[in-house]
Amino acid sequence: MTTDIFWGNIFKIKSKKDLLYYFLKSNPMFNGFSSRDIKNIEKIVHLRKFKKDEIIFKEYEPGTGMYVIKTGSIRITKHRKKEGGVSEEEVITNLKRNDFFGELTLVEKTRSPRTASAYANNECELVGFFKPDLLEVIERNPKLGVKIILRIAEIIGSRLRITTASLTEKKEEIKRLRSLLPQDEKADLSNIG
Repeated sequence: MTTDIFWGNIFKIKSKKDLLYYFLKSNPMFNGFSSRDIKNIEKIVHLRKFKKDEIIFKEYEPGTGMYVIKTGSIRITKHRKKEGGVSEEEVITNLKRNDFFGELTLVEKTRSPRTASAYANNECELVGFFKPDLLEVIERNPKLGVKIILRIAEIIGSRLRITTASLTEKKEEIKRLRSLLPQDEKADLSNIG
């Protein structure tokens, strides 16, 4: 009996808290952060579980923070106006483990409305990091606060570069397609971008 306890302790599965630490440590959002930084971040993040199709946040609601996907996947949607003024929700992207979203709310001065909605595709667990927590980190540990903000800025900059490249590519494609149109149809489209 005592040998069972002995071997049971040696091969003991890591606690949920340890698993959160390792998840944060391996996440690209916190790439390059020290173990001490990760332990400090671990103290302020919030684990949230969502059921399939549960709303994480809705478009136009004020944002309060960002999420990192620990397990499961989520979909980001946006309302688009269709013909006849009818609004329809369209899936923009699907995100999976280690992806993060909502980071703009951490650096905006005011609680701006969300520009999209997020739903759980299946049962998922998200790590929430909210603006009041970031402000507390900045107050108590300015060095870590600056490190987090700089990392968020890097991510936003990277996403902006990707979006700009995609937009430029789409504009070039539109120019190319317009050049294929007969002259009278080009005049009809002149007022569209």
